[in-house]
Order: sequence, then C-alpha cells, then structure tokens
Amino acid sequence: MSRRSKLSPEKKEELYQYVIPIAEEFRNRFLNKDEPIEDTFDTLEQLGYFIVRFPAHNDLSGFHIKKGEYDCIFVNSSHSLGRQFYSAWHECYHAYTGDKGGISLFKDIRYSEMEQKAEFFASCILMPEQLVRKYILQKGLLNLKYISYDELIVMQNYFRVSFKALITRLIQLYPSYHKDLGVRYNLGTPKNAPKLLKKIQTVGGDEALVLPTDEFSVSQRFYERLHNNLENDRISADKAQAVLELIESMKQKYEF
Repeated sequence: MSRRSKLSPEKKEELYQYVIPIAEEFRNRFLNKDEPIEDTFDTLEQLGYFIVRFPAHNDLSGFHIKKGEYDCIFVNSSHSLGRQFYSAWHECYHAYTGDKGGISLFKDIRYSEMEQKAEFFASCILMPEQLVRKYILQKGLLNLKYISYDELIVMQNYFRVSFKALITRLIQLYPSYHKDLGVRYNLGTPKNAPKLLKKIQTVGGDEALVLPTDEFSVSQRFYERLHNNLENDRISADKAQAVLELIESMKQKYEF
C-alpha cells in the first residue's frame, strides 16, 4: 500500500486562498459579517441545516448526509463545545459547496485537500480576517509577542472557538508571531485542560467551550419540520421514514 503524502505548506496556502472567497460569500449572504457567531447550532438550524450531536471516538470530527431535501450535519459531542462549533462549520462546507467526502477524521486532514479546505472554511466563518483584525486593533493588542493568556481566553470566548483553533488562526493571520504564539498552543491540549479551566474561571469565561458535552441530541425543529413537510406532501413517507430510521440507529448506537 502506498504511503499518503502530507499536504505541503505551499499547497495549504493555495487551498486557503481558494476557500477565502467561498467563506466570505457565505458570510455576506447568510450571516452578520460584523459580528461573531454566538451559537453555531442555532445559526445553522435557522439556515435550514439539521444538527445531530453524538459521542464517538476522538478521531471523528463529524459528517454530512443529504437525505431527500434535508442537509443533516452530524457532530462528535465527545469533543469540546468549541470544537463542535468548528466541526459543524467544517461539515457545512461539504454541504454548501458539494465538495463531499465520507466521515471527517482528524488524521485525514493533513493528507486530504477536501478536508483541509473544510477546516479553512470553518476557521474563516468563525474567525473572519477582518473581524479578527478589528478585534486586535480595538483591544490595543499591537504586539502579539506579549499577548497574555487571559487576553487570549477573552478573545476565544468572543469568537466562540476552542483555544487551539484561536491560536492556529492567529498564527495564520500574523505569521511573524508564529514562534511566540506557538508556545501558547499547548494550553489547549487535553493534558492542560485543568490549567485552561482555571484561567477561564479567572477571566469569567465560558467553561463549556473547552468541555465535551457527550450528549445525543436532535433539535425539536428537525422533527417539527419533517412532520410538517410530510403533512404537506413535500416529502414522501418513505423518505421521512428513512430519516427517522437513520436518527434512531444513531441514537441506539451512541446514547448513554
């Protein structure tokens, strides 16, 4: 079996530049481009996507399934809430662009152009360049070499992302501070979770962003819309049943 080649820095930059206008178009069409996204799940459901969250093995990010007219986004709830938000936008990329694959695994991102594009899309949606730079300027963070952990955590809470996602995005936008920001990345690793939680508590941040939720959940709106479409003959009984059977099979497999 041939070994897969990791994406080169040059290829990643090419993919990033490819995704930027797609994310900007999406934000301009559907979102408030001047504000962070407070609740990713509610936002996506308002846009017509349906979110299913379930606990799974750690390498699984999520996946997208098209059932009839429904775009169903499945997200691994064993990850932190911040990562779940990110994973939901990752899967939204697949749904929105039609650049579809199978299950999204973290181990595949470094090899797959499609998965890397989905990661960049999520980053650009949650932390658009213009909004990040505006935040940095307004907060007077003129030299990121000296940015404190407290300041980073406040920023993380503002953009509703994981700590690692924030650091990764800042390094991408401010590459001259790669070394200085890179040393702060470790605070977002699982082994340092207790330290991160303490710092979050110090600044009055949202602990939920860095904790797993581990639940199986399907929005009530999903069932209501499915029932309404069935009642008004916009979806066949067979298609509705197929969707419900899929949800039930997931629930039986993953619900504690």
